[in-house]
Amino acid sequence: MKFIIATVATALLAATPAFAADDSGFYVGAGIGEFGLELDHSDLIRFDGSDTAFKVLGGYQLMKYFAFELEYIDAGEAEDIWRGEYEGYSVKVTNTIGLSGFNASAVGILPLGEKFSVFGKVGVIYWDADLKEKVYYEEFDNTDSFKDSDSGNDFSWGVGAAFDFTDHVGVRVEYQGFEIEDVDTADLISGSVVWKF
Repeated sequence: MKFIIATVATALLAATPAFAADDSGFYVGAGIGEFGLELDHSDLIRFDGSDTAFKVLGGYQLMKYFAFELEYIDAGEAEDIWRGEYEGYSVKVTNTIGLSGFNASAVGILPLGEKFSVFGKVGVIYWDADLKEKVYYEEFDNTDSFKDSDSGNDFSWGVGAAFDFTDHVGVRVEYQGFEIEDVDTADLISGSVVWKF
């Protein structure tokens, strides 16, 4: 993953600012936000947690109304703690899900003036997840630990708004949803700074 990020960043940074004179050109950015995950399949398979997320992005705006974009998202490690009875024993279950991945999107842009615009995007996220579970049995003062991992690719979408301070520097806020298999809700609310070449 680090190699892919370095390759994309190098290619984007190598672009000349000649595109800045019109509505096409390369752009890069970085953002921070909150990533949330929810699962509810049974009494024993529940998860509702969130963590701080970071992302870096790069894209190419083909024209005033359309762009392609690639993001690397580190969603942090969301945690959920559940207490209850399991097979007659009092237990404390701590579940942690760490998720990261690349999200490739087509972006539709609607300018609402010279500096402000709204946008929507659809694409695919290629994700990796690390799952950790700790089960503490109070009666025995004993903890069992489990680990697992998973990966896949699923549909993604997003909506947001952007404001350009100058021809090169802008900010944007956005909401993104990820339709990950067996997950009820996976979403990211973020704010980013964007540099246009």
